[in-house]
Amino acid sequence: MSEPATANLGPSVNPPRRRSSRRDGRAATLMMAPNLLMFAIFIIVPIVGGLYLSFTTWDINNGAPKWVGLANYTKMFNDPIVGVAVGNTVKFMLFGVIPTVLIGLGLALLINVRFRFVGAVRSLYLIPAAMSFAASAIVWRYIFLDGPGYGIVNWVLSKLGLVPPDWLVSTTYALPALDIIAIWLSLPVATIIYLAALQRIPASVIEAATLDGAGPIRRVRYIIWPMVRPMTVLVAIVAILSFTNGSFDLVNILTPTGGTNYSTTTLIFYIYQQSFTYGLWGYGAALSVLQIALIGGVLAVLRLFAALGRRAP
Repeated sequence: MSEPATANLGPSVNPPRRRSSRRDGRAATLMMAPNLLMFAIFIIVPIVGGLYLSFTTWDINNGAPKWVGLANYTKMFNDPIVGVAVGNTVKFMLFGVIPTVLIGLGLALLINVRFRFVGAVRSLYLIPAAMSFAASAIVWRYIFLDGPGYGIVNWVLSKLGLVPPDWLVSTTYALPALDIIAIWLSLPVATIIYLAALQRIPASVIEAATLDGAGPIRRVRYIIWPMVRPMTVLVAIVAILSFTNGSFDLVNILTPTGGTNYSTTTLIFYIYQQSFTYGLWGYGAALSVLQIALIGGVLAVLRLFAALGRRAP
């Protein structure tokens, strides 16, 4: 009995498929090459160069860097201001990221409701996204203007019979004041992400819950929040990076000395001081490595909590 006619088709079918796969791979590589090149030039090379620089001392006006080994790291762990800067950075992140997540979700819930002029309202809350941290710092300087009764906030507080503080000079209120500005700037992105997640929830699910007697709070708690919770990780990551790096502009413009008793000196601002003010480029590079490790640690903890949240019943 002769073999089926299809038995000889295998060798003739696979080679064209493999050739097509190779062509697709080459095309994909060709299209990705510009982005990979830019990533290598602007990300990988600076990271490697900064890591090397952290083991050197370098006076930019007097020749090449000189290898000093772990001297910069030893100095960093013995520098008391580093601990203050790290503490301020962590506080700035925590007291900024949590309100950004909560308020961003609340705003997304409000503007997800269809009403007249909803388009105009959605456009208004995007205004902070169009402003840089530096421009916003100049505007907010007049809101938090030092001296009782001068800035808008202090004027309102004085009308309420309260004693207004010198926001940007106080060791207690300076960092929270900067956090308020950073939250205001970060809310549009958080709101957009949550709004996109809310609009992916099927309307039939919300309608069914409403018919079953679930009120607004129950709908948010048992339906909306579980369905948008995965986006919270993305919102938190974007906010962490924004608060960590964006704090420099706010500190540099509103409290250019780093605040009274280093009250607003964040790690990125201290890196700038050591590198550009004092010319300690190697020490600044070592501090940059510390900041990368700090951000990596915070993101790792965030991912851990996200993984535990997915496993929770």
